[in-house]
Amino acid sequence: MTLHARHLPSALGDQAPHLLILHGLLGSSDNWQTLGKRYAASHHVWMLDARNHGRSPHAPIHTYEAMAQDIVDFMDTQGIAKASLLGHSMGGKTVLLLSQLHPERMDKLVVADIAPRAYTPHHGPIFDALLATDPASAPSRDAIQSQLSEALDGDPVLVPFLMKGLHRLKEGGFAWRFNVPVLHATIQDVVGHIELGLNTLPTLFIRGSESNYVSDDDLDVLEDHFMHMDHHTIQGVGHWLHAQAPDEFFDVTAGFLA
Repeated sequence: MTLHARHLPSALGDQAPHLLILHGLLGSSDNWQTLGKRYAASHHVWMLDARNHGRSPHAPIHTYEAMAQDIVDFMDTQGIAKASLLGHSMGGKTVLLLSQLHPERMDKLVVADIAPRAYTPHHGPIFDALLATDPASAPSRDAIQSQLSEALDGDPVLVPFLMKGLHRLKEGGFAWRFNVPVLHATIQDVVGHIELGLNTLPTLFIRGSESNYVSDDDLDVLEDHFMHMDHHTIQGVGHWLHAQAPDEFFDVTAGFLA
């Protein structure tokens, strides 16, 4: 599968290392543009849309094995022999699997607010709200946003985040860029376990103190697998730590990548 990517050339020129950024479930490369510009001071930055997200193709298969292979294929197409990878949530699990399957293609790993364990699916209300919309016949973006807001109790973070995935069709009406039916059907794969072996790649796990995605016990387990592991907790933020505390997130991750 040919993934869509936003590329920011490095200010250092052709010899700069590459950094691939992978977003989370129902996100897109667009979520990372502000931070991407900052990473471009030292890296060639590639912000990718995962399959069934953003401007990348839709497909009936949505597994971590498939998403990891998509990254390898992308690197091959671009002539990127090795890169550092930064993944948030679903993107973080993709990075973790890729580090097991193709460690020779990776320089450093940054895994943002996710652990390799299986999670209990909690996205039911989100998908119920999305599936209840009919964007193709909606009169306006405001009408869709109002419907989502009512279904999701006016969540001030989640509703605007989802609305970023809505685009206008040339023939009229709107559509979701993420593949709602397939992602809904494959959510067990998205929240599933990633089997880890011994890993010698330099790896940073960064989490939000108000998020329940990465516990202290998770960090203990990870230290048994990653021989060169750092971790950092950003205080006062949740799962969307890169959006809630972008300066601290950048300072910590850029320092590690350097």
